[in-house]
Amino acid sequence: MQIKIHRGTHQIGGCITEIKTSLSRIIIDMGAELPSANKTACDFEIDGVTCGTPNCDAVLITHYHGDHVGMYEKILPEIPIYMGAVAKNIYGVVQKTLKTKLNQGNPQRVADFYEYYIGKPLFFGDIKVTPYIIDHSAFDAYMFLIESEGKRILHTGDFRMHGARGNKMPAVFEKYAKDIDVLIIEGTMLSRNSEKIITEHELGVQAKNLFAEHKNVFVLCSSTNIDTIAEFYNAAIECNKPFIVCEDDFQAEILRIVTQSTYSPFYDFSKQKVFSYAPNLNSFMNERGFCFIGRANYITKKTMECFPNSMLVYSMWKGYLDKTHAAFDKYKSEFLENAIKTGCQLEYLHTSGHSSSKDIEKICEITQAKTVIPIHCECPENFAKLNILGNLKILYDGEIYTL
Repeated sequence: MQIKIHRGTHQIGGCITEIKTSLSRIIIDMGAELPSANKTACDFEIDGVTCGTPNCDAVLITHYHGDHVGMYEKILPEIPIYMGAVAKNIYGVVQKTLKTKLNQGNPQRVADFYEYYIGKPLFFGDIKVTPYIIDHSAFDAYMFLIESEGKRILHTGDFRMHGARGNKMPAVFEKYAKDIDVLIIEGTMLSRNSEKIITEHELGVQAKNLFAEHKNVFVLCSSTNIDTIAEFYNAAIECNKPFIVCEDDFQAEILRIVTQSTYSPFYDFSKQKVFSYAPNLNSFMNERGFCFIGRANYITKKTMECFPNSMLVYSMWKGYLDKTHAAFDKYKSEFLENAIKTGCQLEYLHTSGHSSSKDIEKICEITQAKTVIPIHCECPENFAKLNILGNLKILYDGEIYTL
């Protein structure tokens, strides 16, 4: 069995991993590069997958973030694409919105994705793939246990152990992912060690405190970061605040999909009405106060102008605001600058979607991985500083590792 990481050995995002035997070939993730990447591969192609004669049994997507699925349109139409059932529905809403507003995306191709489910094996020739739910800032995200030729590979995808499901993760690894021959594991935070990581629960407690202190609260966060939105939603309920989302149906539809897909009360967005913003709500919002989940767009900007001197919570990665960083987002930066000029008080409240170094050590210990291959990591050499027992194998993009 062979492993080839086409992209992602020395960068965050843009991940593409190939697993191949003499009989079968699969790809895990087909990610677009992040703004911070050294984009040398805008015409990036993989023979038999994105060009040439189809020669791939399947492409499996770990979750719906663009740096893992964003290049799906380049995949040859004859090759089946698999995604978690709920993740597929959420990503379909994202693609439909992009198509409607920007004439981008391909919602019909996403609708044709095949679905996989927790713990139900998929077979591609002599390769067996079993998906298991993982804790991440994307809802319905997965890791894959890949078995063939008497070997076991675990591809973690993006993961963490401080989210809503985080405390359950050690038991999941313990039950389903021990005795691993090769562990392909993300290391995003190893180049961001200065960032403080709080749990999603701690974020929820701080959100509740902010709601108790401030009548009107705007929150700038990713529309698909369901754990964080759920923390703000449940905090709003406890503080008896109306929960408002942008006036388009995009955000509300995503929350409806999540509610219908789980029995967990934490993710039940029907406990209290979710209002889609319209100007006729202004008097109601002024009377009751509110939590408004917005984005750095015109709708949120105009709404904030109706409620000067509000609290604005920035719940996204700080790197987007760093003008010296390649991932700098001028739209988010200008949005915050304008908000401050109108009298808004700014608060930072966010937690990472990625694992800490201690969590990486923990997973290496539980899985008893014989070989550890870093991915989704700017500085894979930093793995050598961790307390892991397995053999560390640092690959370069396109290099083949044979088990």
